[in-house]
Amino acid sequence: MTALTLDATALDRLPEFEAAGFTVPQYDVRAMRAATAERPTWVHLGAGNFFRSLHAVAAQRMLNAGHDTGIILANLRDPQVVENSSATDDLFVNAVLREDGSIEPEIVASVAESWHLAPEAEDGWARLTAVFENPSLQLVTLTVTEKGYLSDASDIAAGPGRVRGAIPALCSLLLARFRAGAAPIALVSTDNFSENGERLAAAVRGVAEAWISAGQAPAEFGAWVGGDRVAYPSTMVDRITPAPSPAVGERLAELGLANAQLHERASGGALAAFSNTEAVSYLVLEDAFPNGRPPFETGEVVLGDKETVSRADRMKVTTCLNPLHTAMAVVGCLLGYTRIAEMMKDSDIHRMVVGIGATEGLPVVDAPEGMDPQAFLREVITKRLPNPGLPDAPQRIASDTSQKVGIRFGETIRRHAAAGSAESLTWIPFAIAAWIRYLLAVDDQGNAFERSPDPLLAQLDERLSGVEFGRPRTATAARELLRDASIFGVDLAEAGVANTVLAHLTTLLHGPGAVRAGLYALAHS
Repeated sequence: MTALTLDATALDRLPEFEAAGFTVPQYDVRAMRAATAERPTWVHLGAGNFFRSLHAVAAQRMLNAGHDTGIILANLRDPQVVENSSATDDLFVNAVLREDGSIEPEIVASVAESWHLAPEAEDGWARLTAVFENPSLQLVTLTVTEKGYLSDASDIAAGPGRVRGAIPALCSLLLARFRAGAAPIALVSTDNFSENGERLAAAVRGVAEAWISAGQAPAEFGAWVGGDRVAYPSTMVDRITPAPSPAVGERLAELGLANAQLHERASGGALAAFSNTEAVSYLVLEDAFPNGRPPFETGEVVLGDKETVSRADRMKVTTCLNPLHTAMAVVGCLLGYTRIAEMMKDSDIHRMVVGIGATEGLPVVDAPEGMDPQAFLREVITKRLPNPGLPDAPQRIASDTSQKVGIRFGETIRRHAAAGSAESLTWIPFAIAAWIRYLLAVDDQGNAFERSPDPLLAQLDERLSGVEFGRPRTATAARELLRDASIFGVDLAEAGVANTVLAHLTTLLHGPGAVRAGLYALAHS
């Protein structure tokens, strides 16, 4: 078998990739890159695997259908990410893993350029500044995770320039655009939380106001980012995309891909020339682009008004997928699971997923136009979560849960409280209790384990210092935490669910085997 390598020669060998079973671009990649260099339209901040499997794939579909410009990619932290992309000539394989175990690899070439964007990255800043100054730029999309919207005071105080932090960096580039003529632009959060457009708008405007107050930017800049020439469309995004799997790399190697191996990043995590994901994909955009937009319709992107996006987002983020994932993540870590698909074979966990999604979520969901929440949830439970091809781990999903729990459970609790039915909730309070039990870093066998990264771990440890494994009565020490709406999205005591959470937590603290026993008891009640 001839070795096929993703590098500077790959574009001349696309027929060989196609003969080996890879879907290849149906457009002139070099012409696309030249057009993008001259007339940039789309910048993306955050070069993760989710971007590769969602945004870049949508752009590839548009290019296959006749669009002529691609994406300029900027990564804000680890330079190895851009180095990895450059080594493959900005090409990568997106491997779709089907429920039947088959694999569908595609060479994705929609990234025209990739740049590192840290204070020391002079070339990246020079290029991105020039791109932002170009009036042809229509939109910037972001995948910087929930915590990326929180800027350190030192980053803001540093003022405009080659700064750290996603939002200060974006604002520095926006200030360059403002000074170059203030052409309109859309700033599009595609991170996985509710009301992401509003949150991005607040973050950008907050940095701008701080700079204006410090005399580091003109007042007109604040009026521009707060006016109708800068839009912040809301979005709903959905595609389960685990970290690159060695098993997928082996299968790609069997097809002839020479650089299918994984590399460890110095900052942690794996880098690869491929991403692996599921067949299902959703990208729903509010159609608000003051400088025009690419032909998203040809990229299988759903466009609608703000309410359509809001309903689609709430359906997914607060009822039909993300809450299920979060509950599975913390329970899975406690029970020693390492794969989501394996967890779905556990009848007790399966009942928990159905309980959170169907019993407690669907009754308060607003159906978005053109989408059926029941069908969406059914697809999640019967096809997506049990997909054995997806090497997704509860440990990955458990990362940053303090930033997610309020978004993923708070809205449903709030809606039940408004309807007078919050006290009837059982599975969502159990999931919250399981997260608190998880924070003790002791699994269901009584063994210590390493918790996934979370920016509030130290603070939560202090606030839960009185809660102890093996001492059920100490559950009450968590009562004050449950009143923190900044974490849970709602004061759980006022909502009427705090006592239920504490009752579950009391059960989960009994000692080894208590998590399984509590889960079983609830599943069979």
